Amino acid sequence: MMVASPKKFTLLHDMNMPIRDALRGVVSLADATEDMLEPASKLLPEPLRSRFHSAMQAFEQAGKRLLHAPIDMERISDAAQFARGIALDKTGVSAAASVIVFAWEHLNQSRVDHRHLISETIVADRLSRLHSDGGHTGFDFAASLFLDLRQSSAIGIMPGVTRGITREEETEVDLALMAIAVWLASKRADTLEEEEKLLDLSMALVRALQSEAETAFKSHAALAHFLDETSSHL
Repeated sequence: MMVASPKKFTLLHDMNMPIRDALRGVVSLADATEDMLEPASKLLPEPLRSRFHSAMQAFEQAGKRLLHAPIDMERISDAAQFARGIALDKTGVSAAASVIVFAWEHLNQSRVDHRHLISETIVADRLSRLHSDGGHTGFDFAASLFLDLRQSSAIGIMPGVTRGITREEETEVDLALMAIAVWLASKRADTLEEEEKLLDLSMALVRALQSEAETAFKSHAALAHFLDETSSHL
């Protein structure tokens, strides 16, 4: 099994504080816009700073999917617990499936350049098949979850019927899945507004680390390591 090289994540180790803390030094996280993020981005090391700034160009175009979705902070928390291999019951499956789908739709409107749908029914079915085997929890379980979704028929032009994902679109699909995984793996925010902003920041951070993210999807161990490192800096 391929193991991620520590050198792949040097940029993450160089970050002095979580991005959300850097932002709170200049502006309310929930009200941040691209211009407001400029001072905070200067706290990031190069070349991550330039990559992150470029990825944030579409920040103000983000929709408000989470704020208008039938989910709440408790449901997001339940989904995050499930993604760590905790509370793998029907309630956890339902919460995780709905939150992943709404996060996907949010990113699909504002961050991701593809035309693919996601099926909550298929996502829930895939999640219901996952089981935690002893120590297979935390980031290890999250890696298994998102690798399984990535290889399933839950996402496509017609989920469950045809994927129709080109090689170019595969990258965008992977980045969106990775952003959702990093977001769920991060520390929970205090409000839905801040959760939405964290999801946007996660997408920007993953896009800034695109090469590292693509490498991380090549093995379970590499993905678990990437989720651990990246979520700690969100």
